[in-house]
Amino acid sequence: MLNCRQASQLASRAMDEKLPFWKSLSLKIHLLLCRSCDNFSKQLDFLRKVSRRSRVNPDFQLTDEAKRRIAATLSDKQTSD
Repeated sequence: MLNCRQASQLASRAMDEKLPFWKSLSLKIHLLLCRSCDNFSKQLDFLRKVSRRSRVNPDFQLTDEAKRRIAATLSDKQTSD
């Protein structure tokens, strides 16, 4: 079973390359069991999508609500570590 550090590294790698079957399966199992890592993986995916859109639309800006949610999430994460 992967630990959270390994899962976060694999989630990041999976965005850039196809993982071997067993590593991909291990990551999926970990994400099913670990809410924090699942959230991290979803955030990576969100950031990738936003960065792709911003290349198409250079005027794209986060809403104040989105900025507040990001700041709150980061603050919560720092206090839980």
